[in-house]
Amino acid sequence: MKFNNTSISFIDGIDPKELLEKNPSDITNPRCIICPHAGYIFSGNVAASVFNTIDSNKEYDNVFILSTSHTTNYRGASCLTDEFYETPYGNMSINNHINKELIDSGFFQDNKNYFLDHTIEVILPFIYHKVKYKSIVPIMVGDIGTTILKHISEELKIYHNFNNLFIISSDFSHYPPYDLAVKYDNETKDLILRHDPQNFIKNINNDLGYNNLATRMCGWSSYLVFLYMTENYNFDIEVIRYMNSGQSTYSGTDRVVGYFGITFNSI
Repeated sequence: MKFNNTSISFIDGIDPKELLEKNPSDITNPRCIICPHAGYIFSGNVAASVFNTIDSNKEYDNVFILSTSHTTNYRGASCLTDEFYETPYGNMSINNHINKELIDSGFFQDNKNYFLDHTIEVILPFIYHKVKYKSIVPIMVGDIGTTILKHISEELKIYHNFNNLFIISSDFSHYPPYDLAVKYDNETKDLILRHDPQNFIKNINNDLGYNNLATRMCGWSSYLVFLYMTENYNFDIEVIRYMNSGQSTYSGTDRVVGYFGITFNSI
């Protein structure tokens, strides 16, 4: 899979390595992170801050990237089964042994919709520069049905161990004015801190359509997969950083997008 040239506009010519150098964080060796996927001029500082919680000396067998399709709905999720992901920074090996096992389960498809979506690509340079790993496992969720999301989580659960890192690709509120974005984003953050799937499902779509709110969390289905996987785990869930696009000189404050960097650490 080649890095999609249309995604270059999301990277904005900003070097992710410089963002990592400018946004230090304490190392917590998280089991999972929530990371934004917007243009680096808007969310790059948040992304760098949460990636800097990862110990660059620890080697992971696999980095799972859970994203939600932004362009097409389809049953289940999909895997990228190319040999590697070719990025402007170098090739990133893909674990096709795991992909085959997932596709054989019946809840994952092959190579669905990746070229049209930026939600994985924008995160790859941070992985490349910061994480020591053997292979990546890009997964895109196309479904919002809770029964299917539970099945997806069951297939992924066996890979949730100390040898693998999970990354949830997601921005938060879309398009309310600045002050309301802060309110909505903090409410969603509080749902995540509770780590309760039923409470999350009940509240994640509140107020949609009001105050230009299109979504509270664009990758909520990917997060829900992880939440189903780990609802009985005790995590130290830590908010690393919050910003929204209204803080960028490239955006106004009447319609903004929110960004959180959040870690899930073993207790």
